[in-house]
Amino acid sequence: MANTSTLTAEQVQQFQNDGFLIVRDVISDEAAKPLIHDLEELVENLTSAALDQGILDQDHTYTNSPFAQRLAQLGSACSEPNWIWKEYRKIGKLKTPGVFHLRRHPDLLDIIESLIGPEILAHPQYAVRAKLPDHMHTEVPWHQDMGYLADDDASNTLIVNCWIPLVPATAQNGCLQVLRGSNHCGNIPHEKLTDDPDTQAPVGIRDENLPAGEVITCEVDVGDVLLTMERVVHRSLTNKTDGVRWSIDSRYCGLGLPTGRNEVPGFVARSDQDPQRITQSHEEWIRLFTDSGIDLAR
Repeated sequence: MANTSTLTAEQVQQFQNDGFLIVRDVISDEAAKPLIHDLEELVENLTSAALDQGILDQDHTYTNSPFAQRLAQLGSACSEPNWIWKEYRKIGKLKTPGVFHLRRHPDLLDIIESLIGPEILAHPQYAVRAKLPDHMHTEVPWHQDMGYLADDDASNTLIVNCWIPLVPATAQNGCLQVLRGSNHCGNIPHEKLTDDPDTQAPVGIRDENLPAGEVITCEVDVGDVLLTMERVVHRSLTNKTDGVRWSIDSRYCGLGLPTGRNEVPGFVARSDQDPQRITQSHEEWIRLFTDSGIDLAR
């Protein structure tokens, strides 16, 4: 298979040393457009639901607002505080065609192949994130991705996360920070930091357990990809703007390896050994869940 976005040997080494790597200009606007369309439709559905429940005035639907602004404006306009966020969370993990097609983007998989080889599973743990302005519930504390998985199963699995911004991600609107080299510190204890049921990430690492290391603020533009390793310590900053920091994180690991979420299916994104195993369509992906009796919100 001819790769167009293969990482250089220097980039691979940097990823292994630091636990993260920023790769510029990977995802085209055209490739991201289907997912953004799905999210615009989701926001429209939330708008209709708020109108039906009488907590949003017809004059404050912000129909002509940009994608990066509208959800935040709707949240502020609803008479019930935090309603938009609670409803967004009820949707669970988005399984739209746009999510599926972006996770199978060939240039993205070429990058992943540089790190784990050509037998690639799109990991079951992924998320589409809407970080709202000055919103404590969408703040994510210092953590390792492995801290949210069954690490006894996946302790030897290299899991690569592709953190993909759908709007420019800056220090002002809540981009990620990483502790350089913390992927070499092993599994760090994670604890429940809050009992608030609306918090997106209640589990994290307490300050006294953080390893020493240089904090890197990872500002990335639309089209860029931030790669992180499963044990690198990272967090997201507070969104101090008036817009929404939309992003998707899509994880990958080698086929046949423990995922730490073995009860939820991933899908075969690439396989040179057995191309017939590749999940080719959104419908096939959804069938993996329904055939397993898995709730589509998981």
